[in-house]
Amino acid sequence: MHVHLKLLTILLLFWAPLFGQVQLRGLSFWSAPELQIYQIDNQFSKEKIWLQTVKPDTMGIFTTQLDIQTTSTLQICGAKKCAMLYAQPKGRYLIELPLEEQQTFYNTDEQEIELLFYQLDTNDINYRILGFEAWMDDYLADIYQLKDIRSHEFIYKVMAFKAETAAVYGNDTTTFLRDYIKYSVGQTIDNFSVIGGPSKDDKFRFYLQSETINFSQPKLIEYARLFYEKYETQVDQNTRLAIEMAIASANSQALVATLQNDPYIYNTAWADFVALQLILEFDQNKRSDKDLTLALLKSMATNGQQKSLRDAAHYFWLEKSKLDNGSYWDKNYVTKELQIKLAANQYIYLHHYIPGNQKCIAEMAALKRLAKRYENKVQILTFYPSEQAWTNADQKAFEGANWQRLALPQTHELWQQLSWSSAPAYILLDPQLKVLNLDALGPLPNARTQTIDLILNQLLSN
Repeated sequence: MHVHLKLLTILLLFWAPLFGQVQLRGLSFWSAPELQIYQIDNQFSKEKIWLQTVKPDTMGIFTTQLDIQTTSTLQICGAKKCAMLYAQPKGRYLIELPLEEQQTFYNTDEQEIELLFYQLDTNDINYRILGFEAWMDDYLADIYQLKDIRSHEFIYKVMAFKAETAAVYGNDTTTFLRDYIKYSVGQTIDNFSVIGGPSKDDKFRFYLQSETINFSQPKLIEYARLFYEKYETQVDQNTRLAIEMAIASANSQALVATLQNDPYIYNTAWADFVALQLILEFDQNKRSDKDLTLALLKSMATNGQQKSLRDAAHYFWLEKSKLDNGSYWDKNYVTKELQIKLAANQYIYLHHYIPGNQKCIAEMAALKRLAKRYENKVQILTFYPSEQAWTNADQKAFEGANWQRLALPQTHELWQQLSWSSAPAYILLDPQLKVLNLDALGPLPNARTQTIDLILNQLLSN
């Protein structure tokens, strides 16, 4: 505790002014030598957009500045931990990443930690949100016992709280705060199952009748996803059958058209929203196979009305199409978008090549011999970044290599799908495009004198 206070004192004393849009200075008690700072603009996908890497000094102190133009959700990650804060333009944040671990999780790999604020400005978005949440929690704790024993009194007090909330925040000029509070009330106060509470019609009219959807507002997205959760169970039988048929036939446009006829879906933007949620739920519950899910997500990523919806669909498509041992490569994507001709009943050997790389060039002779050895049994596909200049040595190395080569820019989604970080590298798939070895052996012996022949001989002898 003495060391903790000493470090905090140092942090406060040397809090020098910075000149970025957002000033961030922190004290980390995590073991991570580096911290990654991300921005999360899309609250549906929770896609993390990398902003910066910061390195705490020997005392755990770090300082940085970020160019933030609108109120945004930031996440700081390191040592399999993440902490979240909201940042507003010209905000000044003095934070601590504590050792104490909470029992909530951001995802299966990263534990979410509640960071601590110091000297937080009373006009800051975090201060105002924390203040509202504390007020709402205290109020609910005081009246909750009335819910079952004196429901009329409970409803009266709930209405009084909502009226006071509207009086305090209803005309606030900070849109992010106003919407955050509106949908927080919807998730908690208006979500109690009690006689006299708001009906489904009331909730729909007040919370979800909007022309567009603000995907950057976390509480709106949380509220909407809860309202439309397992929506096929909330509709009539004919609509439910139409939903199931559209998903089974990978017809996202029919799915959206069906949903648009529902009285609790306001317009095309909301029909897209519910369609995407249904696609993900059907996939999660194993009610649709991977090919169907990928086809539907790809269609939503192309046809969704709002860009944020399209971005979310594309993010989920990319995440679900990433190759892993035992997963399947999306055949429609391979043949239609990459325009690769797949040979029937042949194993697939994906090859990552970087022009000008001496190790890549040196392995080409062995790779050509491998192609000859397994002719008509193994199909080789070479991928290389289009930005890299093709040299005479590369041209010579590929002489006689008659398999398909595909040049793609480094920004292309394929590189994320394949997770290649070095070259040469190889991935082995079976004829049905199932990944057998994500980090497959190469045509030249490794440190244990093993080559890909070891695997291919076993497969082809069965």
